[in-house]
Amino acid sequence: MAIYQTSKQITKFTISGLIAVFVDFTVYYSLSNLFGNSTETAFGSIIWTDVYKGFGYIVGSLVTYNLNKFWTWRTSDRDNKRLRNFAVLYAISFVINIAINKLGLSLFKDNEIALLYTTYDGVKTTLFPFKTDKLFAFVLATAVTSIVNFIGQKIWIFKGSSKTVGSIEDGVIDDGLS
Repeated sequence: MAIYQTSKQITKFTISGLIAVFVDFTVYYSLSNLFGNSTETAFGSIIWTDVYKGFGYIVGSLVTYNLNKFWTWRTSDRDNKRLRNFAVLYAISFVINIAINKLGLSLFKDNEIALLYTTYDGVKTTLFPFKTDKLFAFVLATAVTSIVNFIGQKIWIFKGSSKTVGSIEDGVIDDGLS
């Protein structure tokens, strides 16, 4: 029963996370393209790409907190301690995420995916070039912090707060499918 409950939580956490990651990446990528991929410093040694990544992560964190609180872990209380713990966990993840993203940008620097079209006479044309440095760095940072966040939420923030499968609460039977 515990394995089933955990696998269900992992599934919901993953779906919530994918939605939050989509929001995070959309904000990050949009800001980078709107304001440019400047390597100039914004605040001391922080470069603008880090600021864009951080802003995307914060917006994604707000999305994931609400999805996980009400759907994955099924809590509806107004526990400020839980919110404070979530903020601490995600502040730690925030630093890890930006650091790994920065490392990834340096590892995957200037990588590009494109279609190469070659005519019968050997003329080569590159179609739809897409820089992958941001994407690969983003995926690496997201993978690491997703593991940290799931473990932190399961054993610290929402520990024991999810409804038990098969329980009767408020006159409604929870079959564990929702």
